[in-house]
Amino acid sequence: MSRLSSTLNAKLSPEIQAKYESVTKSASGLSATFQALFANPRAASGLAGLHEAIGQIDLEPWVTYTVALTVAHERENIALWDSFVPLAREAGVSEAVIDGISAGTGPRGLLPKEGIWVHFAQEVLRDKMRDSTWVATTHLVGDEGAVALAFTACYYDMMARLNRTFALETA
Repeated sequence: MSRLSSTLNAKLSPEIQAKYESVTKSASGLSATFQALFANPRAASGLAGLHEAIGQIDLEPWVTYTVALTVAHERENIALWDSFVPLAREAGVSEAVIDGISAGTGPRGLLPKEGIWVHFAQEVLRDKMRDSTWVATTHLVGDEGAVALAFTACYYDMMARLNRTFALETA
């Protein structure tokens, strides 16, 4: 059971209300997390800005959701996993990738162009970024893309940790 109410008690400015509505719709994949976060509208508004940045960086949506699923699996966050799977499918993440991440076997058994994103996210989360992984990644997406991938993995990791703190991980 959540430690925070999903009912918004604070009166929000029109600008903050617009952010609330944007990040709490189901298409964000993080609606429950943001509903809880808006117990502190300033903190939630700042994180909503980060969420918007995820959508604006130059990663293909299927790559973003591959990273999101990897984080949800690595952090054993069922609520995030369940919210990201339909969005990942819609974005074009293959069933092989979803199944591989779910089984904990990814990136093994995946095509290299799919497995690299899983592998990269795992190394970010495990604080074990190898030079060979970094070089392979920058070869594909450059420094800008590697930074975007690291940011994406760290953002979803933070949201998974907030879910656990708020007792939303099995919601």
